[in-house]
Amino acid sequence: MPSSAATVRRTALTLPAATLGPASPLPRFTRLRELPYPDVGPGATPDMLERVAYGRLESPLPYPLQEDYNRSLREVELPAYVLENGVLRATVLPTLGGRVWSLHDDARGRELLFRNPVLQFANFGLTDAWFAGGIEWNLGSTGHTTLSCRPMHAAVVAGPDGDVLRLWEWERTRDLVLQVDLSLLPGSDRLYASTRVINPDPEEKPLYYWTNIAVPESPGTRVLTTADAAWRTEYTGALIRVPVPYPDRADVDISHPMASRSPADYFYDLQGQRGRHIVSVEPDGGGFAQTSTRGLRGRKLFLWGSGPSGSRWQEWLCGPGARYAEIQAGWCPTQLEHDRLPGGGSVSWTEAFGGVDLDPGAVAGGYAEACAAAQAAVHEAADRDHLEAIHERWLTEVADAAVAERVSTGSGWGHVELRLRARPEAVPTRALPFPPVDDDSLPARHLLDGDTKGLAESAGRLPVPPVSDRWRAVLDEAPDSEWVHLARAVNAHVRGEPGRAAEQYDASLAARENSWALRGLALLADDDRACDLYARARRLRPDCRGLAVEQLERLLAAGRSGDCLDAIAALDPAMREHGRTRLLEARARLAEGERERAAGIMESLVVEDLAEGDTVLGEVWDALHPGAALPAHLDFRMTDTGGAGDG
Repeated sequence: MPSSAATVRRTALTLPAATLGPASPLPRFTRLRELPYPDVGPGATPDMLERVAYGRLESPLPYPLQEDYNRSLREVELPAYVLENGVLRATVLPTLGGRVWSLHDDARGRELLFRNPVLQFANFGLTDAWFAGGIEWNLGSTGHTTLSCRPMHAAVVAGPDGDVLRLWEWERTRDLVLQVDLSLLPGSDRLYASTRVINPDPEEKPLYYWTNIAVPESPGTRVLTTADAAWRTEYTGALIRVPVPYPDRADVDISHPMASRSPADYFYDLQGQRGRHIVSVEPDGGGFAQTSTRGLRGRKLFLWGSGPSGSRWQEWLCGPGARYAEIQAGWCPTQLEHDRLPGGGSVSWTEAFGGVDLDPGAVAGGYAEACAAAQAAVHEAADRDHLEAIHERWLTEVADAAVAERVSTGSGWGHVELRLRARPEAVPTRALPFPPVDDDSLPARHLLDGDTKGLAESAGRLPVPPVSDRWRAVLDEAPDSEWVHLARAVNAHVRGEPGRAAEQYDASLAARENSWALRGLALLADDDRACDLYARARRLRPDCRGLAVEQLERLLAAGRSGDCLDAIAALDPAMREHGRTRLLEARARLAEGERERAAGIMESLVVEDLAEGDTVLGEVWDALHPGAALPAHLDFRMTDTGGAGDG
C-alpha cells in the first residue's frame, strides 16, 4: 500500500478470550494488594523522597472491582479501530482502556509489539482485571490503571496530516481527565501519541502516569537506553540504586532480560542524560523504540526473568510459549512516586513509537556500543527537535480541536462530574465531549436532578457510590432513602469514621433489609457478630460470589473452619468449584486436620483471580509438605521467597 494521509477505519478483532462478568457490588475500602512502603536506598534526592511519600492511593473507590472472570477461552469479536498511513498500522481497542493492541510496520513487514494470542484477564490491576499485551495508558496511582478493562470515549479528529484517533476519559480515583491523540504523518513509520492530563478542579491533585509497552522477548532480546544507573526493586519494598549495566545473580547484565532469574523492575536514572528513549532489539538488529518530549522523565524495564515463577506467570497471562517484557515511560523517575498537578493545571507530552534497525554486530557488542547504536537509530527516526515541534503543533492546532466523528462511547461519569461542578469550562468540551450515558452513572444523574423516583428505580446499578468530598456534600443534603443512607455509610467507612458508617448502615437496613448494609456492618464488627451478619447478607444474595468469599474468609479468620466447610457445602455447584472457593476449602480442611483432602485439592488447583504477588499457594503447600519443592502449577512467587509486585 502506498503511503498516504492517515485514516481511521472500524474493524473487528477476533481472538480467544476469557469472559469478564459484571463489576462487584462490594465497595473495596483498602488497596487490592498492600504495597510495602518503599525502603529507598542511598542516592535519592530530597525531591524524590518527597514524591515517594506523597499521593499513595488507599482504595480503588469509587470504582468497583472487576473480579468476575474465568479462564475458559472462546472466540470473541472486539470492536477495534485502525489508524493507518500505508506504512504503519495501529489497531486500538477503545472498549478496553484504549489499548493499542497491534502496531504493524508494513514497510518492515513485522509486528512491533507483543500481540497476545489470547485475551486473558488476571488480578494485576488497581481494580483487579487486567490483560497483557500492546500499549496501555496508566493514569491514577502505582499499578495498572482503573481504566484497563473499561471503555474510553473515542472519536476521529481532523488533523493537519489526516485523521487523528482521539481517546479520552474521566479517571475517577483522582478526578483527572486523560486525553490521548494518536496520529501518523504521511509516509512516517512512527506512531505519535500526544497526551494531556487535565485537573478540572481548583485543588492540587497527585499525578501518576506511565505508558506500558509489551514487547516480544527471546533469549537474545536486549533493552537499551542512555542511563548508567537504575533504581532496582524486586518487590520486597527495597528500592536500590544500582549501576547499569547491572549484573544479575548469573553475572549477566540486565540489558538481556532473560538472563535474570526472577521478576524485577529497573527504573533508569536519566538525570542529566540527553536521551529520553528506550529500545528493545533482537539479535538480528530489528527492534522497537519509544521516545518522547521532555515531559516523561522516567524509563523502566520490567522483566519476568527465566526462572520457573516468571515462566509460570507468562503462561498464565498469554498461554504456552508466549513471552514478553515491558518497556515503559513515565512522568516521574519511578512508579513509587507521585508528582503534584496544580489546581486548574494540565501537563502534556508527545511520544513516538516505531521500529528500528541496528547493526547486529552492535547489538551483540558491549553495553556502551549497543546503547550508542540504539540512540543513533532513535534520533534518526525522531530526533528531539522534530518531536518537540510535533508536540507544539499538536498543542496549537489539534489538542483543542472539536471532534469530527464519535466512534466509541466511554463512561457517563465525565458528564455527571462536570454537572456536579457546574463548571463546564473546566474541560475543553468541544474537544473532549462527555455525553450522558445509560450506565452506572445514571443514579448519580438522578441524585443531582433531585429525582428520588428515578434514583430509587436505578440505585441497583450503583451499589458502589461516589466518594469524593463533592459527592459527600450532595449525599448529606439528599432526601433519606435506603440507597442514600448506604452511600453515606460507604463515604464514612472509606474515611475511617466507623461510628458514622455504622449509624448509616443501620439506617439503610431500617429502610429495607439489604445485603450491602449488612456486609458493611460485618466489616466493622468483631468476628462472631461479623459471621452472623455475613450469613444474613448471604441469605439475601446467595448469587454474589464476592460475598461468599468474604464470609468464608471471615469464618477462617475466626477459627471456625468447620463452619467454613459447612458454608462451602451449601454453595451452588459453580460457586463451590471456583478456584478461590477450592483454595479456601483446602485451608479449612488443613485447619481441621484433614491433610490428605487438602493436599488433593492443591494437586490440581487453579485460582482464576490469583493476585500478582500473592503467596498463599506456597504457604498452604509448605504447611502440607514442609521442605518439599513447590510444584510448577502453584509457583507464582515474584521473588525467591515470595512478595508483592507491580508488573
